[in-house]
Amino acid sequence: MTASPFAPLPRLTAVLAALTAGCTARTPPPFAGFVDAPQALVAAQVAGRVDAVLVREGDLVEKGQLLARLDARERQVALEQAQAGLAQAREALQEAGANLRAAQPGVGGAGADIARAQATLDEAAANFARTEALARGDAAPAQQVDAARARLAEARAALESLGAGKATAQGRVGALAAAVASARARVDVSQAAVRLAEAQLAQAEVRCPFAGLVVARDVEEGEWTAPGTPVVTVEERERRWVRLDVGEAELGGLRPGAEVQVRLVALPGRTLRARVTEVGAEGEFAVNRDVKRGRPDLRTFRVRALLEGAGDEIRPGMTAEVTLAPGAAR
Repeated sequence: MTASPFAPLPRLTAVLAALTAGCTARTPPPFAGFVDAPQALVAAQVAGRVDAVLVREGDLVEKGQLLARLDARERQVALEQAQAGLAQAREALQEAGANLRAAQPGVGGAGADIARAQATLDEAAANFARTEALARGDAAPAQQVDAARARLAEARAALESLGAGKATAQGRVGALAAAVASARARVDVSQAAVRLAEAQLAQAEVRCPFAGLVVARDVEEGEWTAPGTPVVTVEERERRWVRLDVGEAELGGLRPGAEVQVRLVALPGRTLRARVTEVGAEGEFAVNRDVKRGRPDLRTFRVRALLEGAGDEIRPGMTAEVTLAPGAAR
């Protein structure tokens, strides 16, 4: 039986199979990176001598916890002065209000007196008119007319006097009301001064911006610090990500939102999930210098992938190996 000239040779068949198997089994090498976490260089807002640093490296701290305190004696005195000024302003307001309340009934009483005086004047005017009419008919003597005229003049004078008194009382009430408004304004100003003094006193306290781990004490007690100078460095505990510097030729599958798998050298046998959150907008340093061979440099892009379910056992600085999740093309 003659072999077909198109049948592959056994050795060639084996070689092709081996090459095919090798290509199929080959997987892209993992990316190398390390675990990172947000850090805050917590600084004081004002200048001053450091009175106390209340934490040490390795301490776990909570959001809002007091980390350090500057010498605040002058600020404390300023607050006490502002509080004393507020107390005086409130007392003045109470006194002005009491004076106004005491004067207000006088205006109402004057109004009642004026109403009665007006009634008396009306009656005196009517009586004078009747008496004068009788006198014209010789039914009333001249003395009676003069008496009626005198009562009318007296009632008119009383009404005018009460009107002037009411105007005086109203003027006093108006002045007292203005005094109350002025006293209330002084209270408002004093309250603002207290709030300012409290805020300035609070600026002498350095508090933690988030729950984290103290990684450095940047100053010690007795040192002088300026605004913006780090006092304590705190690392966030709730978020961990893997940072990679990826060459531009390998950047294809590492897009924001892509899922990756992370293995840490310090935690063998454990695979973590992460998702790419940031890809650098611009290339950074070059990994290969190919100018001599007439080719451009290959640059790197910074990539960050946020770890899911990262606990305290995963610490910044740990070496990580990152691969794309199954189904994601590089």
